[in-house]
Amino acid sequence: MDNKTKLLRRLIALCGVLLLVVGGAVTRLFSLQIVNGDQYQLKAQRKLTGNLTVTASRGEILDRYGRPLVTNKTVLSLRIDYAYWDKEKQNQNILTLAQLVRADGKTVEDSLPISTTAPFTYTVAEDSAERDTLNDYLKKKKIATTLDAPALIVALRTLYEVDPALSDADARTVVGVRYEMAKADFSMFNSYIFAHDISLDLISKVKERHQEFAGVDVESEPVREYRTAYAAHILGRVGKMYAEEWKGQNGEQGYKDKPGYRMNSLVGKDGMELALEQYLHGTDGTRAVETNISGKVTGEENPNQPKPGDNCILTIDIALQQATEQALAKRISEIPEATAGAAVAVQVGTGEVLAMASYPTYNLGTFNQDYEKLSKDPLTPMVNRATRGLYAPGSTFKPVTAAAALEEGVISTDTHFTCNHSMKFLNQTFKCTGTHGSINVETAIQKSCNIFFYNVGNLMGKNDPEALSSWAKAFGLGVKTGIELGESTGKIATPQGRQKMLEDAPYLNSWQPGDFLQAAIGQSDNIFTPIQIANYVATLAGNGKHYQAHLLKSVKTYDYSQTVVDDTPKLLNTVEMQPSTIEAVKTGMHDVVAEGGTAAAAFRGYPIDLAGKSGTAQIKGKADNGLFVAFAPYNNPEIAVCVVIEGGKSGGGGAAPVVRSILDAYFATGSAADNVPSEYTLLH
Repeated sequence: MDNKTKLLRRLIALCGVLLLVVGGAVTRLFSLQIVNGDQYQLKAQRKLTGNLTVTASRGEILDRYGRPLVTNKTVLSLRIDYAYWDKEKQNQNILTLAQLVRADGKTVEDSLPISTTAPFTYTVAEDSAERDTLNDYLKKKKIATTLDAPALIVALRTLYEVDPALSDADARTVVGVRYEMAKADFSMFNSYIFAHDISLDLISKVKERHQEFAGVDVESEPVREYRTAYAAHILGRVGKMYAEEWKGQNGEQGYKDKPGYRMNSLVGKDGMELALEQYLHGTDGTRAVETNISGKVTGEENPNQPKPGDNCILTIDIALQQATEQALAKRISEIPEATAGAAVAVQVGTGEVLAMASYPTYNLGTFNQDYEKLSKDPLTPMVNRATRGLYAPGSTFKPVTAAAALEEGVISTDTHFTCNHSMKFLNQTFKCTGTHGSINVETAIQKSCNIFFYNVGNLMGKNDPEALSSWAKAFGLGVKTGIELGESTGKIATPQGRQKMLEDAPYLNSWQPGDFLQAAIGQSDNIFTPIQIANYVATLAGNGKHYQAHLLKSVKTYDYSQTVVDDTPKLLNTVEMQPSTIEAVKTGMHDVVAEGGTAAAAFRGYPIDLAGKSGTAQIKGKADNGLFVAFAPYNNPEIAVCVVIEGGKSGGGGAAPVVRSILDAYFATGSAADNVPSEYTLLH
């Protein structure tokens, strides 16, 4: 066989092999693309397509007439997308971006609870939620939670591979942002907001250096806008959730178990923002991102638009709220010993809170900038004294004592006791503020005679030691009102209650017969919140109808097309009283503001007929607290008010002027729908 024949056979064999290879490839491709193409395409999409979250706007908060209190405004923010972000140069890029943002007068997201400059110190208490969140993170990274602040900064520099040449301040900036990124679960499917509400000038600077800042983009996002400088304790604030909120604690469900939340979601922190979280929190949308095997983004789409949260209409009238806060602050400034206080106005017959003030207060719009100063203020301005403060009611409690004694048959409207300014009881001397002679229950309320009510308290204690406390509880004292905000429970003075107190404080005196006398005038162990006292007065004014106190009036969808919640007043109980009892107690309170009453000077010439009761509560080592309660109009009550001034000295002279200012504002504008701007009447 010659060489040509051999070569020809080899070529034929080679061609055969090539045909087999090509045929196999074609068959494989046919199988992949034609026979099983749909299956493999879906599999590829599952691997390379992910959804980025598009945050939904929170619902708005409005007052009872539809006037906006908290809304949203759209701002421009710097967003970092993980897919584009240069991981190798991220520390340098973070530092450069931070410098640009701060030069623009804005702040960089950073919740690391360590001071921003050396010498480094922790900025929050060891048992705070911020420290708990930090400690959880450190445990995951196997870093000791017992390190002091400087040592922790060193550990974080190592963890994040921060350039040793960077200064302490620059390194602190980098580790702060890296910690914030970790908290936000920055990943392929979670973008990170570097800075909020940035200027167009900053945007231009970032865009000019787009190659350097790969992955940094600008997006519009909704942020909370406060349309009033008032009602801070009612409205509350929002913020990024803590790890404890995400996981849940003390047996409560965490946000991770609730649909629609991410680890870096903004949630209500306090006030109605927290209480109404289930309505205000909208449904986030998604932005689909497609990447190839290398992680490069190949396309985007927006298949699912976010749905805003529901709008919540509150019971408060912001005009009355403003007048209440201003009157309270003004009166406290006029009394040298006064330091703080609270005021609450409740609608009779519904339990709706029309206004609620706590002094000192703060501005929600500047809360973040003011936080350090607020947290160190010894007057604790962030505490809502209207729902959290506990005060002895003083003589504002006497109408309860009168009603209880009349209904228990201990006294009648014809019962008289003689007040000679003081009385002996066992080995003690009990005094009155005046010398009132022989008086009945109506005059005793008008004059606020201690001697009369000391005698009543003694008789009540002998007749049934628990009777007075039972009546107080029926009026809503010493029990939670049901207000949506967090509230203290308070305490009604009883022998059993004192015994429980002794278990924790053995240095206290055991209950003595004289405590029945003190309890009858609102002293001894009686301590209640201003919202409880206001609601008790509303119950009395409403002839015993005791309603749950509340701030939510209704909830509507984001476009106001549907009603989600239409709040109906909740009657908790009815305090059954004979008409003669109601008349006697109300008449006595009516006479308090008439000539000869303890608050005659404060309400002389007042055009609205009303009833009231002053109270002075003794505080050991401090100036007396002043309290005043009232309801009006007298014959057809609409509003009940309680004002407490710490260090106010007296109720008639200290707190009563604030009550008058609140009633002035209410009867001038608060109850007249005709005075509400027309654009708001639809919601009323």
